[in-house]
Amino acid sequence: MALFPRRAFLPPELCDYTVDYLWDDVESLRACSLTCKAWLPSSRFHLFRNVRLRHADDVARFRALLTSAPGIAPCVRKLSFSADYDGATPEGSPQEDDAWVNGAAELLPLLSHVAALGIARVRWHALSDGTRAAFAGLFKSVRQLFLFEVSFDASRDVIAFLSGFPALQELYFQAVSWKHDSPSPFEDPNTPHEFSEAGSMHLSYLFLDPKSSPTLVTEWILKHPEEQRLRSIQLCWRELQNTQAVGELLQASGASLESLQVEFPAGISEDAVLQNHLSLAHNTGLRSLHFGGLDVRASQAFLSNRLFPWVTVMLSQVRSRHLQEVSFSLEIASVQDLLALDWARIDQDLSREEFHGLMVMFYVSCEREGLGKEVRKEISSRLAGFQQRGTLSVSCI
Repeated sequence: MALFPRRAFLPPELCDYTVDYLWDDVESLRACSLTCKAWLPSSRFHLFRNVRLRHADDVARFRALLTSAPGIAPCVRKLSFSADYDGATPEGSPQEDDAWVNGAAELLPLLSHVAALGIARVRWHALSDGTRAAFAGLFKSVRQLFLFEVSFDASRDVIAFLSGFPALQELYFQAVSWKHDSPSPFEDPNTPHEFSEAGSMHLSYLFLDPKSSPTLVTEWILKHPEEQRLRSIQLCWRELQNTQAVGELLQASGASLESLQVEFPAGISEDAVLQNHLSLAHNTGLRSLHFGGLDVRASQAFLSNRLFPWVTVMLSQVRSRHLQEVSFSLEIASVQDLLALDWARIDQDLSREEFHGLMVMFYVSCEREGLGKEVRKEISSRLAGFQQRGTLSVSCI
């Protein structure tokens, strides 16, 4: 008979499940990492999965950490460089404080498992050649790219930068800028090989904000439309004269596109509507459609006495039998503003037989308080035909 009972061991998969449940609880993960050697790998994976560097001190601490524990490097899956501004220049523009990013160049070759990269408030053209080369090695494994207030010297440099991500699947392109426009590399017969590979990745998600020039990114994507698999597009488009590029992007996405969010703060030109730049006829796999930024107060009508004719045109051309939800974000000053929309046509398009069971949502921002009940009553009365086939939800925010 044993003098001491045998030690009980939990199955490894149960331990991993327990630690995984605490993925966002830093203090608990630290405690788990000190419990036993068996719990260390899972705890370390969650603790260092997301690393954000904001200044030189962060880089120094991260360098010391990797020196003392090299096993941490493979745990880093998302890496962010987020610089801050240091006052303003004599001209009044923000003064960048991004020189410290060069100090992280020696660490980048160690981080071979990074799948998501974020860069914020960094002047790409101001980094040293060695730093840019170190980043280029990191790009090969990146599937998600987040760019925020990143500046380049020329538009050609933006294309070269984006073309360095062969495995890219998701692109968030926000407030990206460049000092001057340069000739398009796609029109130059002497274009380097790396530009010709711009479409070798299979993008599935694209976010374009109004502070960047969406035309440049769209042109880059469209050079290899047969290799794109865009499933989600979220764009806010201010370039009134270049809406044809939006239509070309939608057509290139074809049946792969499942979710679309569009916003045109400057409106749509009459010519764009007449030439049908925004057709959804090719997007036969569309499941979700959102129209954002519909500010009734700031809009001007054309072609008819109704506002937002591009919305009704896009709705009428939906050919997907998989559509599950349509939403609208409206901004109004009074209930009377709602009368400017072509409700009869909207109701007709939403009431089509193939849209049976559709969920339609209105998010209405009211300038005056206490209009919620009236807004809901007005919209409900205008969409009586649709409500016999689908579900209507109206939220006043």
